[in-house]
Amino acid sequence: MAGRRRHSRALPAQRSIETRTPRAAAPREGGMTAAAEAQAPVRREVRRRKMAERPTVGGFDVPYFMLVVMLTLIGLVMLFSASYTSAHFYQGDATYFIWRQFIFFVLGYIVLFIVMAIPYQILHRLAFPMLVTAIVLLVLVLFIGQTRNNATRWIGVGETFTFQPSEVAKAAVIISFSSLAVRMGKRMRTFRYGILPFLIIIGFVGFLLMKEPHLSATIIIAITGILIIFMAGANIGILAGMGVVLVAVALFIVFGVGYGLDRINMWIDPTLDAQGDGYQILQSLYALGSGGMWGLGLGQSRQKQLFLPEPQNDFIFAIVCEELGFVGGALILIVFAAFIVRGYYIALRARDNFGSLMVAGFTTQIALQTILNIGVVTGLLPVTGASLPFFSQGGTSLVILFAELGVVLSVSRQIPAQRKG
Repeated sequence: MAGRRRHSRALPAQRSIETRTPRAAAPREGGMTAAAEAQAPVRREVRRRKMAERPTVGGFDVPYFMLVVMLTLIGLVMLFSASYTSAHFYQGDATYFIWRQFIFFVLGYIVLFIVMAIPYQILHRLAFPMLVTAIVLLVLVLFIGQTRNNATRWIGVGETFTFQPSEVAKAAVIISFSSLAVRMGKRMRTFRYGILPFLIIIGFVGFLLMKEPHLSATIIIAITGILIIFMAGANIGILAGMGVVLVAVALFIVFGVGYGLDRINMWIDPTLDAQGDGYQILQSLYALGSGGMWGLGLGQSRQKQLFLPEPQNDFIFAIVCEELGFVGGALILIVFAAFIVRGYYIALRARDNFGSLMVAGFTTQIALQTILNIGVVTGLLPVTGASLPFFSQGGTSLVILFAELGVVLSVSRQIPAQRKG
């Protein structure tokens, strides 16, 4: 009897638990609750958007890569044509420069494909160590660097393996600025907590570069850094003030540093020292004038016959115009323009701000280097020492350039499907 009473008292409690269970939570015939059924369309839309935002696999930007290949082939041909006379005279081997350049081009393409296959987001974590490494190298070059033509810019062992830390600094500043700008976010609109750290880095790196001295690298890093700051959302008024400060610094460099004023004078009138500082620019202008509209023909340059010093380096575009004429030089500039425009196209469609800022920075660096080189060769700008990308002879700088191109292609692989065009 007692057992029955205990059983009967348990029944009301059991019924009360059942009554507390919401009816809406009861599963329907298909195993889905009413709330889940109502949320199903929203979840499907979220999944669809996530699928659309997934990075493409292996879909690098083909037009950009083809422009790189085109500039590579044209650069190799013109380097051999411009350099074989001086290579034969000074090195005893007419193919000395072209073989070295070809080897570095092969290494460059290997680096390009390796970097392109790696997700570029890893550079977000490596940005600060890369900047520190670049600064250490810029300091070291002042103590153990090699001096050529009154400039100490190279570190290496003899003539076999040398490199310019300034090339490492260009890439490191672009990557670190892109990473820092993304981390700061809305603070980029303030001066003290946003823009000031960037200015300190630009000022310190620029100071080290001017001690070498290396004017073109200083200009490129300063302008590229300001562009990244602008793209990251910095206040326009603050940037305008920065522009005034930079102009003041540039005037100080020109009029306060002896060689800067000498370069301005030679730019205005190279005949002031036709056999000295003005000799190279005069020979470059002779080459441009000799080419005319259609040029003397591939391999037929006269100024490369030991008249124009080191035609395989900063003044190679003068030989290009002498042999291919105005038309050939203009076509090469069109290819460069298409390459630069495509780079900005990738930057505008990048998956995230970090990738967009990096691609815009690398593209601006290459564009500025091209403008500075051609401006000097044609007499539109004072001599700055900027090489022509893909054309000028140089080993490690070429490999670093291709590493940057690999980053651009890595960013292009992750462009969301709906942004591709």
